[in-house]
This record gives sequence, structure tokens and C-alpha cells, in this order.
Amino acid sequence: MGPSGRCLAALAALASAASAGAAPDGFFGPAKDLELQPEIDVHVHVAPEARLLFQTQGSWIPGEGYTGLALGAYLDWFLLPFFRRLVSPDAAKTRALDLRLGVRYTGTIDPGTGSPSQDLAVQLDFTPRYFLPWSILASNRNRAQVQWAFGTGDPVSFLYRGRLQLEREFDVGGAGLTPFANAELYWQAPPSMWEQFRMQAGLQCSFGGIGRGQVLEVNYAAVTYLQPGRSWRSLIGIVWYLYF
Repeated sequence: MGPSGRCLAALAALASAASAGAAPDGFFGPAKDLELQPEIDVHVHVAPEARLLFQTQGSWIPGEGYTGLALGAYLDWFLLPFFRRLVSPDAAKTRALDLRLGVRYTGTIDPGTGSPSQDLAVQLDFTPRYFLPWSILASNRNRAQVQWAFGTGDPVSFLYRGRLQLEREFDVGGAGLTPFANAELYWQAPPSMWEQFRMQAGLQCSFGGIGRGQVLEVNYAAVTYLQPGRSWRSLIGIVWYLYF
């Protein structure tokens, strides 16, 4: 079995475990319906220190009949080199700091039992990274968004998302297997309060074959909504990263 086959086998096992289901209620309050998020990220290097990112992300909640779509376009800058080689084709992971600036549109295709929405956001990410003992890579992504919502009472809002992530890459016969886990908090104004807490774990598998390489990811997240009433949702994501 080649590197891509080993990747697919590992990711399929993780996806099966993630979809086994979660308890309907618990410490985080009542459970909402499962959400699925397929995503494709295309990275195009335009200079040794810069690349463009074009992102497409779907959102599907079968139990609520909801379908949404998000589109993003960003410019990444790489700073402070690590001088450390990784199997992953993601050049950002070899740098101690990277910046990202871009725009993101999020819209409802089918609101199901909910209400339709459309949002446009300008986004800035500031992400320092550092290696811990045992080759564990730590990153602290700080994301700021100014968001315009169409057709609502609060058309402009500010969102901050702080995420701490730990990951470790393993070279398995030419493929990179990278388990990771992170925790993330959301703060939004209005209403000027912490609104969401997210815990996520997953597995990335990197291999060649297209351009500079590609990465497949499967992840599971428990998303807790803190306001206005506490509840939570299971989320399964499948991401395909392409690097050119």
C-alpha cells in the first residue's frame, strides 16, 4: 500500500470513530443536531514568502435541513524561518510566525428550520508557532474579523477567535501522519461577550502527487454555545488541502 493508501485507511478509521455519535445531553447542555463540514483549500505560492489561499467550505445539518456555503480568498505572509524540514507541504508550519489577510463570504443555501443569513467579513490572522520537546509543534492562532450581516438589526460586528493547537508529525513510509488537538474561544461584539467554546481533534495525512503536495484531514469538534443559553453540537469536518 502506497503513502496515499495508508493516508486514506487512517482517515477512514478516524471518520468512522467520529461518526459513532455523542451523548445527546451532558455538561454542555442540550445537544443540537450533527453538522458536517466538507472543505477544499487551494494554496498557490506567488513568492518564496507569500501565497494565495482560495477556500470553499460547506455546512450541512441533516437534522435541521440546513445547507450553507462559505467562500474565502486570502494572502499569507511567512516570517521568521524555523529551518526545519517536515513531510507536510504546508510551508507555514516551517515558520515561527505567519500573517493572513483576506475576505470571507458566508451564505445560506437552504435554511431548513432556521433563518437565512448572509455575512461578509474582513479577516486578519496572526499565528506564532514554536516547537516543544518530543517534536510537538504548538501554534496560537489569533483571528480578528469585522463582519457585515445583511438584513439584521446589528449589521456590523467584531469577532475574535483565539485557538491553541498541539500537533506532532510522523513520517510513515513517505507519508506524513499528523494527529492534532486544539481548543478555541470566540468573543463577539455586540453583545461583547464570550459566545462559543470549541474543542477539536483530528488527523492530517500529507503526501505528494499534485503540485507541491496535498493534505487530507478528518476532524471532530464539540462546539459549545455559551450565549444566550448553553447548548452544544458535534461537528465532523473533512478537508482537502492542495499546494501549488
